[in-house]
Amino acid sequence: MKRTTFTILLLTVLFAAKAQYFPIDTARLNSAYRAIISGERNIKTEMEFLETYPTTWLEFYMTYSYVDDKEYDIGMSQLCTEHISTLFGLSHINDTVKCKKIVDLTIGMKESGECTGVYQDYLVGYILSNEELVLDYLSKLKKGYQMEFWQFCWSSTCECNRAEHFNKIYNRNKDKYPEEMEISRIAYEHFYD
Repeated sequence: MKRTTFTILLLTVLFAAKAQYFPIDTARLNSAYRAIISGERNIKTEMEFLETYPTTWLEFYMTYSYVDDKEYDIGMSQLCTEHISTLFGLSHINDTVKCKKIVDLTIGMKESGECTGVYQDYLVGYILSNEELVLDYLSKLKKGYQMEFWQFCWSSTCECNRAEHFNKIYNRNKDKYPEEMEISRIAYEHFYD
């Protein structure tokens, strides 16, 4: 409750002031992104991108939100999909480090338009390809954080087959990660569709 109130208050102040403020260093992020897409895909450029990419839902929201105001620079909102694709496509980063970033960012995330829908699609694909890694990391987190992660994961209204994705993940992992899969099942039951 305190986090939600603080978030609403912060967003209200920021939008009322009409000044743009990004909680991350967008110049560094975009520089690393341009280096990666220009062919400089290596541990240094990928780590620079990962370190400057938003770490929390609030940072993500404030960085990539679209504001319909002629004085607002919508450049970051236009790069959202490309940045998400780059995040999930990082190949030189330690898998555990990348997984931690993705899971931590997802905790508390709310569906708020196209950008989060794109993130959600990449997230589900990532989980399907890295189940052991994701579930091992999630198993070390408090149950409330796990629930927030799965709530976002299953809260899709897209025309994709989330039911099939849930069943695959659940059935393959219910014996090894029974508590985590029960949390996922509850989140699916309450937030899917």
